[in-house]
Amino acid sequence: MSLYQEKDRQYFSWARTELINLVEGRDNIILEIGCGEGETGLELKKQGKAKEVVGIELVPKAAAEAAKKLDKVISGDIEKIDLPFPEEYFDYIIAGDVLEHLYDPWECLKKLRKYLKPGGWVVASIPNIAHWRVLKDLILKDKWEYVQAGTLDRTHLRFFTKKGIKELFVRSGFEVIHLSKVPSARVAARLVDKLTLRMLERFLAFQYLVCARKYASH
Repeated sequence: MSLYQEKDRQYFSWARTELINLVEGRDNIILEIGCGEGETGLELKKQGKAKEVVGIELVPKAAAEAAKKLDKVISGDIEKIDLPFPEEYFDYIIAGDVLEHLYDPWECLKKLRKYLKPGGWVVASIPNIAHWRVLKDLILKDKWEYVQAGTLDRTHLRFFTKKGIKELFVRSGFEVIHLSKVPSARVAARLVDKLTLRMLERFLAFQYLVCARKYASH
């Protein structure tokens, strides 16, 4: 917990536009894991994409701020708490830069799955450990240095590549429908030609955005 409390407030207090854009429809019931101070959920409600947003937040101070904006906020560790909601309650579960912080993200996704409606969605962002900056430092400098925020955040417990992200969701009972990289191909294409881009795509992605749908029979 202390490592999270050392983080700058900005870490908890901004709306994740790239995740909001992946939520379709209106008046959804949404659970956000790692809701920070509630800015993402608040924006979802402002846009009419959510009629109810429930937040889970590990850091009590951030959870207290989120409680002023969202319908309900639970302060605690998602891997340790039982959610006070019926099964098949939520349309979406959002996990922005959360799964890499968990001891067992596979089991956590399996646990959360029952709270999604049939055909419900998980929207997530996950850092790419195969990003070229990480590999460059490791190969050329023998350097693997944890930092306050970023791919090698000190609070990260799990590390994923594109393939690993797909396997994470499939093993947990989800079908990956959308998987895109940050930065986008349009940005990376300025640096390399299209053929090289296809070959190096997995090294250019700083992070991946995921939309995964709950399997109907799993």
